[in-house]
Amino acid sequence: MAYLDTQLSKQELGFVVDSIKLIQQDQSSNEVVESVADVGESSNFYTASQLRNEKSKLVSALSRFPVTALWLLNQYEQSINSGNQDDDVVLDSELTTDLSEIRKYFNALSVKSVTDPSYSTDKQNLTTALELFPFSFHDLTNLVDLIVYAYKFRGLCYQPSAHLANQNTDVVLKRLEGLNRRGRKDANWADLISAYDEQLIFLSSAEMHKYFSEVVFSEHLWLKLRQKIASANSRLVLFIANQYKGSFLDFDDLVQEGQTGLLKAIDRFDYRLGFQFSTYAGYWIRQAISRALSRSERVVRVPCGQVANINKVFRSKDEFVVKEGREPSLKELAEYTNLSCQEVSSILSISQTAMALEGSEDDEESSYSPIDFLEQQVFTSSFMKIAQTDLEGLLNKAIKMLNPREAKIISCHFGVDTDNAMTLQEIGIELNLTRERVRQIQVIALDKIRRSFGDQLLAFL
Repeated sequence: MAYLDTQLSKQELGFVVDSIKLIQQDQSSNEVVESVADVGESSNFYTASQLRNEKSKLVSALSRFPVTALWLLNQYEQSINSGNQDDDVVLDSELTTDLSEIRKYFNALSVKSVTDPSYSTDKQNLTTALELFPFSFHDLTNLVDLIVYAYKFRGLCYQPSAHLANQNTDVVLKRLEGLNRRGRKDANWADLISAYDEQLIFLSSAEMHKYFSEVVFSEHLWLKLRQKIASANSRLVLFIANQYKGSFLDFDDLVQEGQTGLLKAIDRFDYRLGFQFSTYAGYWIRQAISRALSRSERVVRVPCGQVANINKVFRSKDEFVVKEGREPSLKELAEYTNLSCQEVSSILSISQTAMALEGSEDDEESSYSPIDFLEQQVFTSSFMKIAQTDLEGLLNKAIKMLNPREAKIISCHFGVDTDNAMTLQEIGIELNLTRERVRQIQVIALDKIRRSFGDQLLAFL
């Protein structure tokens, strides 16, 4: 790693020397951004270097606020524990290592007062750990919003410094005014702020005044450079999206997905490695478009990782058929792909295409759809519901025809309108009758029902 850092620093130094010959650089960062001409790949290379520098300045400014550590811990530890982290930055193992260092220094800083001798050391250690964290685009924008919200929440009034130009002052004022237009949830930020001491997580009022302008202006330059390099390479997105025409998505949707890949490439590109930005961005644009197509080509979305496994299994199946001249069994396919039989069976099941039960609109009226050949066993037949309703009504009429004692014996013995059926002995004990007398009453009651409703009840058998 030391050798790589040395080589990268030499390359960066050589690039700066060559750039001086082409561009008359000004000391102001804003004037440098405006003076750079868009001249193909060299412009991408230079803009990428400026973008990296401004992002480093923004990260360095945000790292001075301990609330950045608090926000990262709340944001990322929940995602890692739940397994829902986006693949936007790094692996979970790398995040866990970085977050453990941040948590260690933040906990050490939170239990100490400003007058403690080791307070400055712990604060510097926390700032260094935060500067090494791989912030994503959403991390940086949300953190700046949080700093701006806290600045307004504490009731501070912006006072521009004498060395700042009027243009820089306008940027800060517009950022303060535009916070509410972003639609952020201020209630969540208020809970986060109120749980800790403001002097701890947002520094003192004097220090916040000192670093606030730097945070806002660094974000402004960073976003401006990011937009500039995205606009300069928008034609690359159109060129690649044009190659996927005629697929499941419209051309406008393909361009939109390609733009998301371009923005990912901008956030991840390292100009010090010496690669051309257009070559690097092409892979991300194609990946974004390919993933969008894989999501839209199926009714039920299959994860992108499973799509690769499906292609691997079917490719192995075709190779086996070419070599052996027959279809492989499940066990043979599992051995050929170095997967378990359960994994292969699961992949084959999710790779099945969906079919419309009702048929397509282009089919002729006389043709049959798949639903015409399926027996629906989930729902009770309407005829069975009508028969059940008629039978219950007929039984209620038959029981109402009997006297109260006969109706009770029939209902209890056969479980009509009761939870459990009772034996003749149990009914006799309840009515204070012998079992034989209960049986005689039951025979008389059934004979009455047979004479009045026998033919109607036989129709249900």
